[in-house]
Amino acid sequence: MAMRGDLNDVNFGSYGEYMKSFTKVEDYRYLGSKNVINALVKVGYRTNATVYEEHEFYKRRQQLKELTNAKVLTTRLYSTYLKSDDPALVALAEREAPNVLMRLSTIIFLQIRQRSGFDISGYIDYADSLRACSLRLLGAANWQAIFEGRTMLRPNRSHLSFYDWHSAFFAFNNSENYEVINYKKCLMFKHTGDHKFVPVTTTDSIHKDNVKRTFIESPLYGCVILYDHFVRK
Repeated sequence: MAMRGDLNDVNFGSYGEYMKSFTKVEDYRYLGSKNVINALVKVGYRTNATVYEEHEFYKRRQQLKELTNAKVLTTRLYSTYLKSDDPALVALAEREAPNVLMRLSTIIFLQIRQRSGFDISGYIDYADSLRACSLRLLGAANWQAIFEGRTMLRPNRSHLSFYDWHSAFFAFNNSENYEVINYKKCLMFKHTGDHKFVPVTTTDSIHKDNVKRTFIESPLYGCVILYDHFVRK
């Protein structure tokens, strides 16, 4: 059975297989009716994730097929060098092609403990970072080495935001894809392509539907948050 994941709904052959992925054998033993089980799944039984209606599932599956179609790529993806099963790296590998194709725009939040014992954190424009790597810009992340496990992705002062928890130093920078917005004490990023606002704080916002947040527990990186914005054309 296909495994569930942010960009893996495309792997389910049918809506029935998708719904079955939320259930266990015991559910059929004790509840009996598939209709009852599906109804319980849709109201939050077995999962906290969004459960799509049938028409929404097929629409999303088509969108994801388009997002993950890398046939038009003219350059080799760095994620082909992935040698780890770390969930953060796997999730970034899934998102590389659609980010390069500018159909998906992902912001990465990291908080890293330094050798000094103090943390640094920041928001990283994934597509912008990949582009800087391909152009071999000074200070760019080495994504081949990151996927190979030879080096770690780290926030720095050139990213969308950077915070040094020891010195209380803040830095904010616009990128090729985002403009930094401080809206009523709520940090947001405005996508330069479709001009949609992408909020990244837990504060309730009218723009919250513009982004999908994914929390990942990573043995390598600790807690990683990915903010996925589907770019409107």
